This record gives sequence, C-alpha cells and structure tokens, in this order.
Amino acid sequence: MDDTTAHDAPGAPNGAPDHDARPYRRNPDLLLEWADGGGPVLVDCGSWRKFAAKPVLVDLLNHLDRPHTADQLQDRWRESAPGGDVRRLLDRLAAAGILRRCAPPPTDAAEDAEDAEDAEDAADTEDAAEGAAKDPGAGWTAYERAVHARSGLGPDAAAGRGTPPPARLHHPGVDAVVALPDGADAPSRPLVDVLAARRSVRGYAPDPVPLPLLAALLARAARVRGHLAPRAYQQTQRPAPSGGARHSLEVHLVARAVAGLAPGAYHYDPFAHALHRLAPWTDDLAAFQQRTVTDPALLDHAPPASLCLTAVAARTTWKYEGMALSLIYRDTGCLMQTLSLTATDLGLASCLTGRMEAPFTAPFLPPSLRAHLSHVGNMALGLPTSPLAAPDVTPLDP
Repeated sequence: MDDTTAHDAPGAPNGAPDHDARPYRRNPDLLLEWADGGGPVLVDCGSWRKFAAKPVLVDLLNHLDRPHTADQLQDRWRESAPGGDVRRLLDRLAAAGILRRCAPPPTDAAEDAEDAEDAEDAADTEDAAEGAAKDPGAGWTAYERAVHARSGLGPDAAAGRGTPPPARLHHPGVDAVVALPDGADAPSRPLVDVLAARRSVRGYAPDPVPLPLLAALLARAARVRGHLAPRAYQQTQRPAPSGGARHSLEVHLVARAVAGLAPGAYHYDPFAHALHRLAPWTDDLAAFQQRTVTDPALLDHAPPASLCLTAVAARTTWKYEGMALSLIYRDTGCLMQTLSLTATDLGLASCLTGRMEAPFTAPFLPPSLRAHLSHVGNMALGLPTSPLAAPDVTPLDP
C-alpha cells in the first residue's frame, strides 16, 4: 500500500504507526516558471512534469515549506473550509508528486526519554527514518536538477540558425599588446610522468613567473591551431576539447609578478598568441585575486599570477540552446585539466579554484563586456618552492 492510500486505514494493526500522523511537505524539486504563451506553471525538476500554478495552490505550497500534518494545515491555511477534507486534497497532491510525505513525528517515549543514551537513540532513529525517506539524489537543489534534466533533452530545435557569434573576442580599450614566444623550447616530460606528478600546490616561491614558461603554458593549453570547416560556423581547433568546437572560454591573466610583464590584467588572444593589456595593477585587482583565488585555494599569500576563466555563452547557445550551461561547465573542466597538466609538465605550480562571481565584478573589464561574460573558474600560478614530484599519498589497501 503506497503513501497515498495508507491513510484509509483508521488504525494500523500490530502497533504500526498511523500514517495519518505523517506530515506533508512541498516537493523540494519544484520550481515556479512562466509557460510559453501562458501563465505560471510548477515544474517538477525530478520528473520534468508540469502543473498549472493557480494562486490557491501556490499559497498552499507556501505553507508547506516545513512539514505539517493535515490537522495542522486545517487550522492554519486560510483556504481550508470548516469541516473540509484537507487530507484528501493533500493526498491527491502527494500522488501527483507536488507534495511528499515525511517521516512521522517522534513518539512520546522518544520525547520523554530521560537519560542521554535514550535521547540519542531516539534521535538516531528519527534521523534514519528521515534519511530513508529522502530521494537518492538528495543534496541537489531544484535548479541543479533543472539544468541536468534540461541538458538531457538536447538542444532546442531552433538552435544553430542565423549567424554564429565570432570565435574571437575583441577587447575595447587595450593599451598594449605583448607578443609571446611560441614556447617550443620549453621543457617537457613523458605524459605518464606528468600524470603522476600532477597535484594542487598551495605554496609558491617568491620569484616571478618567467614569461617564457607562461607563454608556453598558454600556447600548449589554449592556443588556436586553426579553423574547422565550414569556416562560416566559427569553429576552431584547440588543445582542450569543447562541445561542437564552439570554444566559448576566454583566458584572462592577473599578473602580480611575471618577469618581463608590467603588473596588471591581460587578455590572452589565442589567435595571435599575444597578451592584450587591459588594466594596470590596482588595489581593486588585488582584491579580485584575493576573493577568487587566494581565499578559495586557502593560500597564505597571493600567488605571483592567476588565470581567470570566462565564457562567451552565446558561442555555445547558438548551437546548443537549452543545454549550453552544462556544456560550458564541461568545457571548463576540460580546459582546467589541460592547463593543470601543462603547468605540471612545465614545472609550474598551480591550484585550481571553482569560485565564480555572479554577477561578474572583474575590475579590468568594462560593465558592457562583463554583462556578456560568465565567470567559470580560476587558477593560481607560480614557481614551486622545490622541484615538483609525485605527491605523497597513502597507498590503497590490498
């Protein structure tokens, strides 16, 4: 007998709990949105079902952000008619997935437990009952479920029409262009050694980052190698993979101490393999590095340099509207891994952070451009205090 019919039994036999005592709560996977050409709808991001969101239903759900029994709701909900059967309505909503039944409240014996051991046992029993009732995907927000479910449906049918956004970002107000060496002479090791040595490093030598190593990092991990056919689609080939070769990601450099480079903020142009200077070093730039890299990475001191990764979402939405956010996050992971392995290969110490600003507040970008860029990640860079070696890890048990 499922939860929607169990309440029909007036008294459960053999001492089992009466299901009437089980409270109801709003399905945490519900989102309220506007339907195309219609009014508001409730979307269950777990099952992807939609329901008309009438004001009286929204008012009821507002009361059920915390568990309430039918009797409690009868007294508190203003739409409850005297003598009306609220329980029947709640059961119908639970059967539809709009509400969920919760674990019953603790028994009098648990509430009246006098010694600490009994009270702890009662709490453990209640936690276990609540945990058993949770969805296997508990911990996801409704928004995360919505993004995941929507991405699985594929792009909208109208995606890929019209002129695609350009694959190259042109920054306004560039005050200097720094051509970078190709990095061909930079050191390199066998991939198996690089994979074994890769780790997050949170301590950096006081020396500035050599510009040739930084140039080699950008060339090997992010440089555009050429155009893919048909060229009109603005698809490019680069070291890190990207959904549909859209490559929405842009790399900005926050340079505090890079040899041969004036301190400040730069944009990496992967087509020309050059740095475009956007702003000098300021207290605002230092604060930006502090909150996006130093603090999230738990560093004692600001790194000599850091990378700020952003996305021109329109490049991906043009082809994959409806699932673009998921692809951009995957692209970010691919680029982060490529940057991390390349830094290890070059002998640079690095540490990735997932801190993202929304809205994006980078002081080196004008507001008009910040509105078109999404902040997706960061990377601390510096020279290690000692040569990089395989991290010290505890072997797995045999």
